[in-house]
Amino acid sequence: MHKLAFARLSALVLAVALIGATASSAAAVVDVLYAASLVTPMNGPVADALRANGTQFNGEPGGSKKLANLIASGFRSPDVFISVDPAIVEGLGTAVGSSTTFAHTSLGVAWSPKSKFHALLESAAAGKVPLLDALLTPGLRIGRTDPQLDPKGQYTIQALRAIAGPTGERKLLGEDKNPAQIFPEEDLLARVETGEVDAGFFYRTEAVARGYPFVPLPPSPASQVTYVLAVMKNAPHPEAARTFATFILQGNGRDILEKAGLEYVIPRGNQ
Repeated sequence: MHKLAFARLSALVLAVALIGATASSAAAVVDVLYAASLVTPMNGPVADALRANGTQFNGEPGGSKKLANLIASGFRSPDVFISVDPAIVEGLGTAVGSSTTFAHTSLGVAWSPKSKFHALLESAAAGKVPLLDALLTPGLRIGRTDPQLDPKGQYTIQALRAIAGPTGERKLLGEDKNPAQIFPEEDLLARVETGEVDAGFFYRTEAVARGYPFVPLPPSPASQVTYVLAVMKNAPHPEAARTFATFILQGNGRDILEKAGLEYVIPRGNQ
């Protein structure tokens, strides 16, 4: 074969291979918006497991209400949305292709060993001091999330009202939008980690992921939290979306999230 013709053929073969590699790479991308309470397992072992199987995980954590608003307004078009509160997913209407209520966890108080009130909070965990009395200690800084953007912030208010009544809840939290206590969900864990916030209202999953002591609030509708996985109707990567859903609901992702503190409500082998 003539050298020029051979060179052209080689270049064509290389171009086809590159196009194929690009297409393969694009097919192995999954875009996921998810409740920031899952940020530690999602950014760590979940992303690692997907990467090992050739899938690029593009995850964005945030308050579930905030993320739902971004989807509804068209600012985000994910393949999958993992939210707390089934009503938030239902509110997206026909934008959702399918959804599965798959797990739950509990709401409570967690803190870092770096908290200057660590000993007091440990006494509360041991039942020696009432938890709400400990949280009312002068100088103890409480952290929580915005009730208008994150269901956890709303659940915190509702759960405390159920426990302590409206007066007791207001005494502990102040105004619903108390700027001294409210932080973005993705920032609150970091502030507790450094000791800037002495104790925060978290889901059990968050405390387990960081190895923090955790005291669940007494059972109530607001202190039992439900997770929902939604595959979006117009998912940019529909095959990857379905594969990811199976991974989380029945595959290695389920094992990872169970270790992170989620209690699955669907049996294995059933979606």
